[in-house]
Amino acid sequence: MKRRDFMKLSAAAALGTTMAAVAPAALATDLDQTNGDLHTTVDRKKASMGLGDGKTFAYDPENPYLNVNVGLFHDVQVTVGGETVGTATYYLPDGMDPWAPAVIVLTPDNTTAQAFSGTITGRQWRTVAGKNKIGVAFFGPKDGGSWNLGLDSGARDDAAALDALYQLMRKKSTKLSGAFSMDKSHTALVGYKEGGAAALLFGGRWASDFSSICAVDAAEVPAASLAAIGGKYVLPFPGDSTRAVEEEAIAAGTVDTPVWFICSGADTTNKAALDFYLKANRADAKGNGVYATTREGSAAEVWVTEKAQCPASIWKKFSGQFKRFMAMQLPGRVAKAEDFTRKGFDIHEEWVNGELRRWMVYVPSTYTGSEKVPMVLVMHGYTASMYAIAEESRWYDVAEKNGFIVVFAQGLVRPADLMGNIPTAMWLAGAFAALAGKDTDPAVDLEFINTLLDRMEKDFNIDKTRIYATGHSNGSLMTWATGCRYTSRFAAIAPIGYMATPTQDLDPALLLPVWAFLGEYDSAGVAELVEDNGTVKALQGWNAHNGTNEKTVAETTSYNGAFVTKSFVGKGDVPLVKYTVVKDTPHVYLQEESVAVWEEFFSRYSRGADGTLYYDGTPVTAGQHQPSADWYAAK
Repeated sequence: MKRRDFMKLSAAAALGTTMAAVAPAALATDLDQTNGDLHTTVDRKKASMGLGDGKTFAYDPENPYLNVNVGLFHDVQVTVGGETVGTATYYLPDGMDPWAPAVIVLTPDNTTAQAFSGTITGRQWRTVAGKNKIGVAFFGPKDGGSWNLGLDSGARDDAAALDALYQLMRKKSTKLSGAFSMDKSHTALVGYKEGGAAALLFGGRWASDFSSICAVDAAEVPAASLAAIGGKYVLPFPGDSTRAVEEEAIAAGTVDTPVWFICSGADTTNKAALDFYLKANRADAKGNGVYATTREGSAAEVWVTEKAQCPASIWKKFSGQFKRFMAMQLPGRVAKAEDFTRKGFDIHEEWVNGELRRWMVYVPSTYTGSEKVPMVLVMHGYTASMYAIAEESRWYDVAEKNGFIVVFAQGLVRPADLMGNIPTAMWLAGAFAALAGKDTDPAVDLEFINTLLDRMEKDFNIDKTRIYATGHSNGSLMTWATGCRYTSRFAAIAPIGYMATPTQDLDPALLLPVWAFLGEYDSAGVAELVEDNGTVKALQGWNAHNGTNEKTVAETTSYNGAFVTKSFVGKGDVPLVKYTVVKDTPHVYLQEESVAVWEEFFSRYSRGADGTLYYDGTPVTAGQHQPSADWYAAK
């Protein structure tokens, strides 16, 4: 993923004041415990160069987005069922962003992860990681022996071990060696020689884990082993829990996956592997050794080349280009990574209210500044990033098509000791506000958003009557909280993946239309409507505030039955509260949700300067809330 380099401004330069005036007193600790002094800077550089073991650095409020774990972390324990089945070596360069892409490199036979990390190829991968600010994990066969390509029941289950490594890399506990914030949608798999065969075989077994697979000089993958793993069920939702594996029943041999065979005998010794992936991708030849999927909505391709490729080339041409998102196209949508340096995107990093904040604006090509345009504020989930929510939701595509501005706000990376995690990107809203720490105002993120709205209205010709907010998970909590605190600034909100009741900040005199979404298998909320559960209580609270009639609830379906929506209407049959369950879907923000929210909801609402809400240009007046138990099930 290409990202514009940020220009690092000191707090003093940005605010024209002293550093001490910017940083909270509680953060002005001994310099040896922060990343700001020469001694620690040298240590970070040495660690990043791979000189000695990896190091864990203290959180630095002056550079909050810096990763705290830097360098080579050996002997990372990989466990299956509580038993250690292998060890990995991580390489984490200095300067990784939150939610960084990663590559898992599988070694040849008779080679340990630690040994391979020090080879020429291993060092080249470390250089790629340093240049692109990604994580790299090296993993080898059990005890540095041989990969279990024949699926011998008496040997290590290498497929289970590989999946366990991927799941481990997603965890952020301070108890883990080399924990970092990994982009689960952009984790590429690369293997060499027998490790290349392992990548093709065991990567195929857990295809939904990986954004792409690359086999270099691969040994032969036994056809019988491919046939055996092809019928196994994969995780239906990339990087999510094991829920719904049996219900969705997605066979590994049916998953579209970008694959590159490099000097791997794809037309000879590994023809069985090539045929496996051509069938899985439903791929047709494009020419020059490239086969493209025929699945609508997928960007997967299979490449076959006999020219050697260095790690930098593999990343630049292939592994860095594909991503796998959770989507309605089970088990995930394969897409090309977005280039955030292209025209339309504008990335900011500036000091706001004493904290170093980031946000990204997408300005549609039709914007000239001569006419007022609507604006949508979008907020990511816990540990994620503005880039992640942009690519998942594709709000920039909706903005381009409909001529409005969208701003993707970045949650500050903060210490997460109370969660047992390394510092991670978060929004201090709802239950997360308790993580603020004794010297941090729990409302600081709300104040940042308010300041950001002011800034957007200053920088662009924004139609102040048509500003909207949406977010996913922790960003959904932030959407609920922001809508309540600054109701008069928003015409409608759409929280995705987390339910919440109105807070005491909500002005009782102002209506606020809401459209909430949960996936059928959502891990952060219960989709079923059962008396007294959190989802029902949240909807009851918003129905009461907006004065809807719960006795006349309309239920509709869309997207071929995937969206099942209940609409609660107020006076004049205006849909002031909507709730959608997305079938066959986990905890995710879908691009289809963005399209629906804009076309069916946001675009129809506006708010006058006096606070009056309008629906299709007609004023909306508050009705009398009429509760009913008919729309949810009894306990």
